[in-house]
Amino acid sequence: MSTFFQPYEGKRPYVFISYAHRDSGRVLPLLNGLNDRKLRLWYDEGIPAGSDWPKNIERHMRGSAAVLFFLSEAAMRSANCFSEIRTAVQLNKPVGVVRLDGAQPDGRWAELLESAAILCGGSMPDADAVLQWKQLTRAFYRKRTDRFRTDWIGLILALLLFLGAVAGLIALLNQNPEPPDVPATPHPTAIAESEATAAPIPTPTVDPGLFPVVFPDVQQENAVRGAIKKPDGDVLRPDLARVTELVFCGHMTLQNTDSVTTDADGTVRVNGAPVIAGRVADLSVIGQMAFLERLALIDQPVTDLKPLNGLVLLRELDLRASAVTDLSALTDLPNLSILHLEHTQVSDLTPLLALPSLNTVTVSADMLPLSWTEDKPFRVILVP
Repeated sequence: MSTFFQPYEGKRPYVFISYAHRDSGRVLPLLNGLNDRKLRLWYDEGIPAGSDWPKNIERHMRGSAAVLFFLSEAAMRSANCFSEIRTAVQLNKPVGVVRLDGAQPDGRWAELLESAAILCGGSMPDADAVLQWKQLTRAFYRKRTDRFRTDWIGLILALLLFLGAVAGLIALLNQNPEPPDVPATPHPTAIAESEATAAPIPTPTVDPGLFPVVFPDVQQENAVRGAIKKPDGDVLRPDLARVTELVFCGHMTLQNTDSVTTDADGTVRVNGAPVIAGRVADLSVIGQMAFLERLALIDQPVTDLKPLNGLVLLRELDLRASAVTDLSALTDLPNLSILHLEHTQVSDLTPLLALPSLNTVTVSADMLPLSWTEDKPFRVILVP
């Protein structure tokens, strides 16, 4: 005799079972057969006594990935069955139909089941016939499928670790040997040629780590997920190498700074509307974005710029209305050419002399007077 089994409760895909209780004697053996084949199934035996029945049905219907409907004369007379299938259709759930008798849908039932998949029929439908429905076999196996998925994840992680180790070994072998520690006087011609040739920009280093990135704030996480088009799942360290541009403006993340203006008092506006101050203060994750070329931290509480020193490709940095006061941390940005400092508390531009490619620095009148040497290699542009 077939018995009721515990319906599936969890976050993985499952099948919602819709049937008339009068048909339990014919439905339950088939459900037991599917359950024995490790399918995840939910049916109304999973509703606790005394709970809100309609809300439970609706919640499990919304959470399901497909619906298996047992069509019979009794089911067509059941208001609950009709409500369940109508909800499934409205939610665009795949519906599979198993015929228990000669019931022929007409009227509202015919319209409702027009797009449903007819799986099998007759007085003795079996589990094997139902399993021909791809909506079942594709995603709903328990145990075996879950273990298969876990094994593949482990294999992929091991392969990535191996490739990372090989890449590290190759990089080590390709390093230039240290020159001998022997004093020597270079030829004057060699000195002239070396000065005439610009020093090559170092190759960015990508962290091959496979651990998920822990973001210091939600604003940074949302911006990175948008940049790499990964709204769900873990963001891994290699994902950060795909980010080339980030624009934080107050509490918003923008595509560019075209719509950003600042008033004489330092109020930041986007399309004329003032923005709420942002919360980006910790740059430890941004400092791992090896291929970042443009970064805007407008109206942010950031003060420590040290994490940015490894960004050898960074060419534009916008710190307007930020909390930055000291630029001495910016000592090793070989490609930085544009720096925006309007409405900050920076008073000394001398540390910027260490930046070989710096071309333009913008400041505002409220920052005056500023300290720098007269022979500075970059232009200082005063804006309102």
